[in-house]
Amino acid sequence: MSTSNKKRRVICIGNGVAGPVFAMALQKLSDYEVILVDARSAEAKAIGGAISISPNGLKALEFVGADQIVTENGGMQESFRILQAASGDVLAEAETAQLLVSKYGYANYGIIRQVYCSGLRELARERGIDMRFNMRLESIQESDNAVTAHFDNGESLTGDLLVGCDGIHSPTRAYVVGEDIKPRFANVSLIIGLSKFTAEESTAISDGFNLHLGQGTNFGCYRADNEGTWAWFIGFATGDPAGGEAEWASQSHQDLTALALSKVEHWNAPLPSLIIPRSYRVSGVGLYDRTPIDTWHRGRVVLCGDAAHPVTPIGGQGSQIAIESAVILARLLAAEQEPSDALFQRYAQLRKPRTDAVVETGRRIISYSFKGGWRTTIRDFFVRILGGYFLRNGGLAQYDYDAGTAPL
Repeated sequence: MSTSNKKRRVICIGNGVAGPVFAMALQKLSDYEVILVDARSAEAKAIGGAISISPNGLKALEFVGADQIVTENGGMQESFRILQAASGDVLAEAETAQLLVSKYGYANYGIIRQVYCSGLRELARERGIDMRFNMRLESIQESDNAVTAHFDNGESLTGDLLVGCDGIHSPTRAYVVGEDIKPRFANVSLIIGLSKFTAEESTAISDGFNLHLGQGTNFGCYRADNEGTWAWFIGFATGDPAGGEAEWASQSHQDLTALALSKVEHWNAPLPSLIIPRSYRVSGVGLYDRTPIDTWHRGRVVLCGDAAHPVTPIGGQGSQIAIESAVILARLLAAEQEPSDALFQRYAQLRKPRTDAVVETGRRIISYSFKGGWRTTIRDFFVRILGGYFLRNGGLAQYDYDAGTAPL
């Protein structure tokens, strides 16, 4: 890839989580011009539930001065409790907030997804990042010195580099790998919701992350802000996502709430029956990931976030590793005079061991958490023995990664 004295331009496809973080990181470190392009409208829609952000994710956000989006608008998780759903027995618990702050600089937080995405987008806009909306990528064309993205509205953009931050169904990924391979269904679906309580009512809920482990069904809830919003999810095994319980598009709020309650009706656990009926937003999703790939780039096109390493939300690291990769890629680009195959290969070498491990961990958790039978007995035994240690040590040092200072 040749060197030029002109200001270099990056076209970034996707303006969700990884896209704005990548753009702000590259702006901080270099004189690259970044154009963020998204197929959706400019406003983040009020859909979905909340996400949990751990210290490693917050450190990546801190690198671009965006951690306050979470710490000011989210809800700190003071503790973590894991309960056996059938009996109500506590399998493991730990007061995690102060412990994590002392070890890693941050506690875990929950935040409404819409608030998180809107906050990142607004911060990038305030910093002058060029944003284009309602432009769906249709094709990519490369020459020796440039790459051109063609969009469904008839517009085209040309730059020195194209970064695909366009998610698990990424058309950029299809270009890089040479074919459009469908994501792998994990045979698990989630119903996710947001429920509202008064300050007095919230005192009845343990002020942390509460995870109930059942026979093939799990329930979790956590504070999503400091104004009485609690996020919840219920995960359960399903078959083909084209039908049955996974035909989510046709399900009403009432239908989804009733289905969620039916999954926990025989549990000896009060929280699900308290929180689920109070939901003001609820939706259902099937869980997908992709088998890790060895190459994350093709020519002047490189993948980042879920486009490169999509993972199910089981384990809570999907959005964290996405913004980690965004920061690492920006640091590498800023450190080099020109994008190159060697740079992109180094990027994948740095990130793949960590991202592949997260994908594999998610699959392993699913195999023991949603199958029922003897796997449930083994799961509960190990959680009772090792769960407290795991909770007190930041997910076996998962949180001890800082994308802003990690060696390149």
